[in-house]
Amino acid sequence: MRRILAIVAKEIREALPATIFFLLLFHLIGLTKAVVLDEYSLSALRAMGATMGALIVAKAVLVVEALSIARLFSGRRISNILWRTLLYGALTLIFRFVEEFIPLVSKHGEIVSAIRGMIGEVSWPLFAVLSLWIFSGLFFYTLVSDMVKMVEPNKIKDALFSRLNS
Repeated sequence: MRRILAIVAKEIREALPATIFFLLLFHLIGLTKAVVLDEYSLSALRAMGATMGALIVAKAVLVVEALSIARLFSGRRISNILWRTLLYGALTLIFRFVEEFIPLVSKHGEIVSAIRGMIGEVSWPLFAVLSLWIFSGLFFYTLVSDMVKMVEPNKIKDALFSRLNS
């Protein structure tokens, strides 16, 4: 039982930074989408979708980090950061398509009609802009997480939470 609890605690510790970061990012994206589409109601469903998206992307980050493909370009740090950002982005893009597709399946009743509906009903410029925001967030997250690993997490924590000298 202790071993299971240790594994769960380790998973939570590893997923927490990514979850917090993407929770903030996805809620900002949801707010942006609501304002652009003149849907000013911030429903619980929209917040739940953003929260689920953040949890899925945080788990995707952990899965990609565990795969050997994530270290394919390990010669230079920037190559590896860009490569992992691309991998995270591909998984996130799949999630974004599914996020747009599921309501259309329930609206149209069948998959083929939903695909046709997706082509006509989805605001592709908005989809592209939101995807750019997500890719930018993924790049920033990957860059910062690598820098924290390089410098040492405790030094970053001390630098952020210590008192400023006068």
